[in-house]
Amino acid sequence: MEEKEYKGITPDYIDSLLSKQIFVFGSNILGYHTGGASKTARKKFSAVWGQAEGLQGQSYAIPVDYGKGVRNDEEVRAAVERFITFAKEHTDLFFLVTRVGCGTAGYHDEEIAQFFREALGLKNVSLPKSFVDAINSGKVEYDFERFLDAQNSGFATYAEALKEIENGHKIGHWIWYIFPQIKGLGHSHNSEYYGICSKEEAKMYLEHPILGKRLMEITNALLDCKNSSALNILGFPDVLKVQSCMTLFDLVMPNDIFYEVLVKYYDGKPCEKTIKRLGWRDEKQKNKVVLSKLTITKDYSILLSDYNAEVKLEPIVKAIYLLFLNHPEGIVFKCLPDYRKELAEIYQKIKPYGLNDRVIRSIEDATNPLLNSINEKCSRVRAAFQSVVPSALLDQYTITGKSGEAKKISLPRDLVVWE
Repeated sequence: MEEKEYKGITPDYIDSLLSKQIFVFGSNILGYHTGGASKTARKKFSAVWGQAEGLQGQSYAIPVDYGKGVRNDEEVRAAVERFITFAKEHTDLFFLVTRVGCGTAGYHDEEIAQFFREALGLKNVSLPKSFVDAINSGKVEYDFERFLDAQNSGFATYAEALKEIENGHKIGHWIWYIFPQIKGLGHSHNSEYYGICSKEEAKMYLEHPILGKRLMEITNALLDCKNSSALNILGFPDVLKVQSCMTLFDLVMPNDIFYEVLVKYYDGKPCEKTIKRLGWRDEKQKNKVVLSKLTITKDYSILLSDYNAEVKLEPIVKAIYLLFLNHPEGIVFKCLPDYRKELAEIYQKIKPYGLNDRVIRSIEDATNPLLNSINEKCSRVRAAFQSVVPSALLDQYTITGKSGEAKKISLPRDLVVWE
């Protein structure tokens, strides 16, 4: 590399740096800098063996490789965000980002580039041209021609593969480009060449007007096959490759024909290696909706502490909500007159000296089962919680129940805190 300051685009080849320049490379999670850019960082720019992330000498490591068969997009994205924050805080340094993640980690340039979008505008960061082009285009292009070429004129065509599945016995060598699986599970040239690199690429594959239609067709043929054993139909190890394929596309289009194949031939069990490779289980756990504690403060504010939110209700609606919260067994609407006194007492706690004639009439109306007032108040409760509670959990926090039966708030009472 010439002795000049590079800006904008990172050169393809770097063998020396100026004093304030930093070589940014992708590392495996163990910090073993043995190949590619990581080896260059260790040999030339003082990268530290065993350090997977951060500044080390004139290099900066970003962990992207989680081992064979493992991919964790969210962790990689977070590491890139930490790098960008570091670059913003160290404007005296200039960071030359290499094609991070595009080696053994298995990312395409278009995929990893999106993580660096915010870095594009930083004056002290340069990116590879492939990253810049991908960010500016805003569109990720996938090479699906490799599948079409193989299916139309390869050693075994799609038509031949479909016929074999319909006959209940696979003969040809076509598994990689007919039932593609996630990249990184196999070691052969075909498994790498035809491997799908991400859920995004799998989604685009399924939306392809030819490939998606063919995958659905041959999967339906597999479902319709009279042979009840996937091993007998596909043989070993192709039976495992199809399980991987079904798992991948079930993540893209859940509970459809791909899941039906898993149920019919694999006892409903997905390919664990595929799930691990995509980091899907960790992502699902991270995004899993959980019930928040419901806290009633001393001044009768209603807080959802785990969501960091307050549910605001007008006094009469809040009093009705607290009335039902006091009765986990539920209240049948026709019995509401029996709770009129208790409702008035709750209202007075919320609004001392507020029990005037207008409020008394509101309490009487709300506890009159012949009027619609209680239903209207319950609707207001639901509307207030709807803005802060995940929709899947809304029924846990609101007043619900079948017509004619006790209506209740079904939130577990160990999650209800009265201060």
